[in-house]
Amino acid sequence: MASPSSALVNPLDDPGAVAVAGLLLVILNRLTALGLPLSALIAVMIGLGLAQLRSRRRGRGERLRDSRVAAGIEAALQRASQLALQAERLSAEAVARFQDTSHLEPLAVVQLCCERLRGLPERIAQRRPLLESGGGILLSVDDLQRRLDRAREELRLEASATLKGERQRLVDQLQRNLDAARSGMDAREARLLALSTRLEQIDGGLRHLQQQVDAQWPSSKATDAAVAGAIAPLDAALEQIDRLLDAGKDAGP
Repeated sequence: MASPSSALVNPLDDPGAVAVAGLLLVILNRLTALGLPLSALIAVMIGLGLAQLRSRRRGRGERLRDSRVAAGIEAALQRASQLALQAERLSAEAVARFQDTSHLEPLAVVQLCCERLRGLPERIAQRRPLLESGGGILLSVDDLQRRLDRAREELRLEASATLKGERQRLVDQLQRNLDAARSGMDAREARLLALSTRLEQIDGGLRHLQQQVDAQWPSSKATDAAVAGAIAPLDAALEQIDRLLDAGKDAGP
């Protein structure tokens, strides 16, 4: 059985090849003495050859993207595993440092966040089919530009400080998506870039939370607000990863 790359390609599936064949037919028929039947035959053969060549090039490009996607998924799984280990160590340290019952609530918040982080590698592995899907679907530059313009206008008009932060994150996501689209990324590569970005944000957030735990506990002057403030960026990044893995397109790079 012929491989997909060697199978005969229908030139009608390639508008570019059809356009070239049509232009060549007009040129041969009007500027040469070949006649319409021979000119048509030559144009069809050249159109078919061009469609076949372009199909093979697309196939090579898709295989290259497939290999990049596979490597990107493995890198995300490895990074998530590293973060899970960091979270496990931090959780154990927080428990060891805990001494005052007044700190019970912030300790519970730290424990819950670390538990979510420990489950991240399994969550990504479960959603691997999603991360592998969407091959060849290129991001639309025009659509993303319209969404970015609209998001920027909504950010400008937003009065709530809390919602303003959320809208700023959306603007940043859409800008990264737009940059990815302009560089020719397909949907899978853009999704993995988004995931990688969130994982690095979690790494920075874990380091900050570690500093807060070291500074706050054990201490009678520890503040719940300092711990809650350190947890908030981690919770936000985890929520964005959840949306990305569940919806596949709601979170951008």
